[in-house]
Amino acid sequence: MERKEVAAFLDGHDIRTVICAGTDPAGVLRGKRMPVPYFLKAMDSGLNFAWFIMKTTTVDDVMPDMMGTGVPDIKGQPDLSTLQLAPWEPSAAIVLVDWVWPDGSPCPFCPRSELKRQVARLRKMDLAELFALEFEFYLMPKPIAEVRRGDFAGLGPASRDIHCYSIYEGNFHEPIVSRIRACFDDVIEGCAPEWGQGQYEINLHRSDALAMADTVVLFKTATKQIAAEAGVSATFMAKWHEEHSGNSGHIHQSFSHAGTGKSACWDARTKDNLSPFFRHYIAGQLDLLCETTLFVAPFVNSYKRFQDDSFAGVTRSWSVDNRTAGLRVINTGESKTRLEHRIGGADLNPYTAFAMLIGSGLRGVENRIRLPKPAGGNAYFQGFDHVPRSLEEAADLADATPAVREILPGAFVDNLLELARYEAGVFRQTVTDLELRRYYEMA
Repeated sequence: MERKEVAAFLDGHDIRTVICAGTDPAGVLRGKRMPVPYFLKAMDSGLNFAWFIMKTTTVDDVMPDMMGTGVPDIKGQPDLSTLQLAPWEPSAAIVLVDWVWPDGSPCPFCPRSELKRQVARLRKMDLAELFALEFEFYLMPKPIAEVRRGDFAGLGPASRDIHCYSIYEGNFHEPIVSRIRACFDDVIEGCAPEWGQGQYEINLHRSDALAMADTVVLFKTATKQIAAEAGVSATFMAKWHEEHSGNSGHIHQSFSHAGTGKSACWDARTKDNLSPFFRHYIAGQLDLLCETTLFVAPFVNSYKRFQDDSFAGVTRSWSVDNRTAGLRVINTGESKTRLEHRIGGADLNPYTAFAMLIGSGLRGVENRIRLPKPAGGNAYFQGFDHVPRSLEEAADLADATPAVREILPGAFVDNLLELARYEAGVFRQTVTDLELRRYYEMA
């Protein structure tokens, strides 16, 4: 949008607040709410922030080396093409930003900018991508105000039993879920109760990778705010309780030739209907599936979801229409042929995850990596490599894999490794309620 278009858009919708926001490396949406006059002044020059937001956790721990930098400014540069209404807040619009240095040069830690760089590689190959995130969240009856005070006692699901896909069950949360749908009615294909009590699955309609990542971060923010206003709480954490289903974040990917619009994935002349390009792309992701787990499972809790026979992908395996494999391929027609990456949870940072998936897939294309035979039956118990079982293990494996820094810039990777190891260290040193229950009296 040009300046005049922006002003007209804001005025035409009676906007009083513009939210300027972007995700940090941990996936937290950070920014400022601004009155319209000040946004119109700042939209070209950008907004200043303290750059610690590029090197902190979900609860704003400061990394040990932060103060040595002097904590200079970083800018959030609005991407005006993302300006849209924020119907979950009254009289509000939202615009997403890219993180840059004060001189306008790109910040190497910016997840959104890195996804843009990977997408640019596809464009040079005359490829257009379509991504979709299929993910889950829980609506919990405990008010978020109580959770924010640290009161997790009595945290439990909204119902006693599982009612997956039940229309009747969905009715109980429909006043909340219908409002969420209304905020995203042009991108939500459908939603339904999932395998957990009070859990919902959302299917977002496919779009280019950047637009899909943008939609995901806005959806999560809107859902949490709408739930809070309704007196409940929403969580996208991968595994909120060991006895209840985890929140997945399955990433669907397909490609077409930009010039013709024809699928780059489908080839009816092959036995499995997969084109040579797509086979190499799948093989590239499979080759680094375990080594890149960190980029789709960023937190300690992410690894609690990796359980056998749980519908979570946990092995270096691929198959056609097999939900037990780490990579599931759908090949039922030219317009439907796609790859579903099943490792990550709903807690992933979509920019980082999509960037790594594109990069590892293109590495397979460039190196003509061969796709092995698909898994048959239950892929959980066929001897395939298992993904890392902890955040620490995932960080060490990524760090020891040269290809990771060939795909994503070294500074970007090193920053994520530092955050992951800090997070793992916090949990390693913290005494938990489970330890107290098991050892306080009986040790």
